[in-house]
Amino acid sequence: MAPFFATHLDGLLALCTLLYFLMACWFVTGARHRTGQNVHQPFVSVVIAARNEADCIAACLHNLIAQDYPPSQYEVLVVDDGSTDGTARIAREFAGGSVVVRLLQTHGPCSKKAALSMGIAEARGDIILSTDTDCKVQSGWIRTITTYFEDGVGMVIGFSQIGSKADIQTWRQGYEAVDFLNLMACIWGSVGRGHPMAASGQNLAFRKEAFTEVGGYEKVMHRASGDDVLLLQMVRKMGRWNIAFATDRESFVQHPLAPSWSRLFGQRSRWASNAPTLMRLDPLFFAYMLLTFVLSGLILVLPWLVWSGLLTPVVAALALGLKVLGEWCTFSRGIELSGRGELHRYFPFWALVQPLHVVSVGILGYLGIFRWKGRSHVWGRRFGGQGAIELSGASRR
Repeated sequence: MAPFFATHLDGLLALCTLLYFLMACWFVTGARHRTGQNVHQPFVSVVIAARNEADCIAACLHNLIAQDYPPSQYEVLVVDDGSTDGTARIAREFAGGSVVVRLLQTHGPCSKKAALSMGIAEARGDIILSTDTDCKVQSGWIRTITTYFEDGVGMVIGFSQIGSKADIQTWRQGYEAVDFLNLMACIWGSVGRGHPMAASGQNLAFRKEAFTEVGGYEKVMHRASGDDVLLLQMVRKMGRWNIAFATDRESFVQHPLAPSWSRLFGQRSRWASNAPTLMRLDPLFFAYMLLTFVLSGLILVLPWLVWSGLLTPVVAALALGLKVLGEWCTFSRGIELSGRGELHRYFPFWALVQPLHVVSVGILGYLGIFRWKGRSHVWGRRFGGQGAIELSGASRR
């Protein structure tokens, strides 16, 4: 019996590893530097959703009104999603300047998608830019992102990075930075291949027309997460618009580090909770996620499989080496784009921990179990309360 299982396990591991490596090559060869060519300066609406962000909303707005884009050509809309701290008061203090800053408020807490929908509905710009309140944008953010909106481009995915060089002090922080850099490198490559798979709401821009054509967030309003990746997939699937990736470093956005392992796992589980919806919107992306999950599970039990004689040591070593080689190639492209060479030292630790991370997050994400903004979710939906009914109602306000 053991030889039978060994033969089949060897074949399964070899197949999964080869497919995983080929996907890494697909990402790497698709990652191309590209400069935006649009010389016009369209009117832009920056829309940000905020709930209890009094600690960071002022810094965010200071960065947004200090852009090197003509003040008359953009506005900032802050949608206060039922905050109970001083978020709304601080936002009001920015009104009356050279850049129009408008405050909108939902009728009590709803969801990020509902809050963004309210802001987009009120936006005067043809181009919508979005980021998170705890992100740091550079002074050339709006200017460089808009250059990618050439004719036919309906969405621009911006590059986001975790922390700065000075922020990475621990192995956990290094792990998070490497993990997110790999994610962005894969997104970059998939866009270059003409099949964009994901995006980050930390740095995303799209035409209001494209948002309206896909029905906004209405079809995915019941999902707690996915204001970025699900919108991207709907725009991609529509087939009318091109999607670009901004590689100009002035367009990069910086996001703070998660404060703990538990918060990091919770964030990733929230992202992974969209897998059932992605299975319908993008079978290729879902298949890649499933492949990564299966391969990670096999890697975790490699020592036991070899010890029990169910897997030959040579196949196990080759599979592990090929997996890490593919990841290193993707990581290196990310380093080339970001200039974050200090993260090299954390790659071995990331490669060691990543299989456990993927399996844990995959299981929790499939069950949709996570906490976000003080709310518990199961199956990707809010646990208790008015749930999807409340969210859908908020989206129509």
